[in-house]
Amino acid sequence: MTDRRRYRRPRIRRGPASATRGPPPPGARGDSYSIPALVSTRPRLPRGHEPTTSRLRGIGGNRWQQLQSLTGRVFRVGETPKQIQGYGRWVPIVCAWLAMCLAGLLEYTWDALNGSLQAAHHWGAAPVFWALSFFVIFESFVQIGPGYLRNRGILNVRAATMIGGLVCGVIGYGILAESTSIWTAYLGYAVLGGIGSGMVYSSCINIVAKWFPEKKGFLTGFVNGGWAYGAVPFILVIGGFSSGGGIGVMSASTVKTYIWVQAIIMTVGIMAAGFFLKDPPKNWWPATIDPLNWQKHSTRDLRHNPPALRHYTVQQMWRTRSAKWIGLQYAFYVGCSLFGVAYYYGFAEAMGLGSIAAAVGFAGFSLADGICRPIYGYISEFIGRRRTMIYAYSLNVVFQLLALWAGELHNAPFFVVCAIISGGLSGANFPMTAALVADYYGENNNAVNYGSIYAFKALGGSFASGLAAVIMTGTLYGTSHFHWVYGFFFGAALGALAAVMLIFLVKRPSEQEMEDAVRRSPQKVLAAKPAVV
Repeated sequence: MTDRRRYRRPRIRRGPASATRGPPPPGARGDSYSIPALVSTRPRLPRGHEPTTSRLRGIGGNRWQQLQSLTGRVFRVGETPKQIQGYGRWVPIVCAWLAMCLAGLLEYTWDALNGSLQAAHHWGAAPVFWALSFFVIFESFVQIGPGYLRNRGILNVRAATMIGGLVCGVIGYGILAESTSIWTAYLGYAVLGGIGSGMVYSSCINIVAKWFPEKKGFLTGFVNGGWAYGAVPFILVIGGFSSGGGIGVMSASTVKTYIWVQAIIMTVGIMAAGFFLKDPPKNWWPATIDPLNWQKHSTRDLRHNPPALRHYTVQQMWRTRSAKWIGLQYAFYVGCSLFGVAYYYGFAEAMGLGSIAAAVGFAGFSLADGICRPIYGYISEFIGRRRTMIYAYSLNVVFQLLALWAGELHNAPFFVVCAIISGGLSGANFPMTAALVADYYGENNNAVNYGSIYAFKALGGSFASGLAAVIMTGTLYGTSHFHWVYGFFFGAALGALAAVMLIFLVKRPSEQEMEDAVRRSPQKVLAAKPAVV
């Protein structure tokens, strides 16, 4: 507990009028805002929480300052990452990346694996494709729960990650390995696999903004990219390069052995990486940048993506106009991008391009998807998150339709190129939306704030897999001929709608919106607490 008797009453230092905002990004009117220094409609802060600088001492004797801007945002400055957790802040980032590489296997290997499962158990195509939709639903909705428990200090990031690795690995995937019924497979893969991998995703993606609030773009993309390209070597194995079951389809015994091996690798790797994850204290900010005058010694990322006015609670966030549009654009683009995950492999085989081209094209899709995510983060440091997403969304619509054209031409090299480029564009929304939510609504509650946005992936997943299957086959649950043109144009339309929402409807919250949100959803002001071990 802080011993306040050792210190005299701190002097009040008022930050500049632009304490928590910076110059608007060139040409990005939707990402900028103009705020008066202090307006009369802002709710009165409790006594002792005016814009101040306070000198405090945390657990272990580490000294730090608590600063508060004129818009009510609190910053905890002075403690180094090594003082907080015993090692640098890069360690949890690398470990989060490793956990993401393994947890993403359930989603990104499914399209390559489902052919072997159909052959081994005589399951129809539609029931197997619906499994991915159910997986996405559980993986999406579960993120709100761990985020809420994490914010309350009930379930720390280390425990959440390790539990998730156990559930999605040897438990969930183990049930899938032993399944002979599609309903048991739904339980193991979709329900338990979705819940476990969702816990890992929620824990890992949100730790980046907490440790690197001043340059979160590239690093969010780096960690998020592992979710996609971590599956590449496993996709190649499933494709037949090391199986005895022949190219493209493994025998029943081989597929069972493979699933068990992947389950063990996932659990061991995720639990080992999760052991090194730890959140910084709430409101933590690196001492190298003055948070009340960050324009003076800023980073490129902050200049084009100014920090949030305050740390919004999830209730406050959803009282701003942009929150619902952020969620909807996320759902629509997830539908567009997951269409490639669900159907590119099967489409290539149906067009007679060969299993090798299908495996290479889909592996390239996943590899490019993951590799390009940090690139989008880097680009967003120059032009802002919104503009980066708009350009990526628009290009993906074009290359998804070109992939359809290449398949209908039976041109395998052209298809592989289009699939890889489409894959590189498909993952833009995941890291950029995570970073944008932190930019707009702060880092403290980002686990539950972004978790509530990520829940829209369930809607997008139903678009990409189940609804797309209905559109292409004309049946809800059965086996039928695929009309691929309908599906590809459906996926492209979803991407185009997402881009339109970003252009016209997603805007950074203004100070007036912030004040209205705080007034309608007041937050009890709590003293900053040390990090949860």
